[in-house]
Amino acid sequence: MVLEDKELIRRIQGGQTEYLNEIAGKYYDDIYYFCCYQIGSREDAYDLAQDTFLRFIKYVDHYQYRNLKGYLLTIAMNLCREYLRTPAQILSKPEPLKYQETAALPSEETLLLLDALRKLPAPQREAVLLHHFYGYKNREIAQMTGATYDAVKSRIRQGLARLKELLRQNDFT
Repeated sequence: MVLEDKELIRRIQGGQTEYLNEIAGKYYDDIYYFCCYQIGSREDAYDLAQDTFLRFIKYVDHYQYRNLKGYLLTIAMNLCREYLRTPAQILSKPEPLKYQETAALPSEETLLLLDALRKLPAPQREAVLLHHFYGYKNREIAQMTGATYDAVKSRIRQGLARLKELLRQNDFT
């Protein structure tokens, strides 16, 4: 039997912590890839995804059910922002994502898109990812990021224009 998020949270808050694994299994890939797109390092994205779930577990008793995936992405976004503000990250240039898997190597177009995403300013990258990759509405993104609705619209518009420009430079379009 597959339980809805609201019921999973209710049970976890009631002491049935075994349901935490179900939430992690359901949302781990989304959180991991969001972190990858944000910071450009698979290894660090793995750590940040783990930290996202650890932080969720720590505060699960205070969670008021709304949108669990959005809540987890907000935690991940804040952890990525924190990570990118560390002195070591400020001084180093982000490296392009490296793929070790041989079973499903990404296409050249995918690698160009990931590289272009990494070149966007963080607020634009977040807005574009949340809107176009995860399907969130502008108002939801505004809530998640703490930005105004108009700022989110602007970030998405500017981010897409910059992406188009970066991809055109690589003869992608």
